[in-house]
Amino acid sequence: MRKPRPVTYNPAQALNLIANDRSGSALSCPSCSGPIDRTPPDVPAPPRSHVTLRCRECGRIARYIAGAA
Repeated sequence: MRKPRPVTYNPAQALNLIANDRSGSALSCPSCSGPIDRTPPDVPAPPRSHVTLRCRECGRIARYIAGAA
């Protein structure tokens, strides 16, 4: 039996959320308007570090690598 996958945003929502995070604007969940937790909390993130954006209410996640664009 496979392990269930975490709930993720659809690609358009994830790209919008990542773009807002990179620009430094306030983050809210595109699905439920809940607050977003950012790991690591450093803004801007160190180059080549993995950044995880997770909604506190619905648990959806988006991940990207900082400085890779």
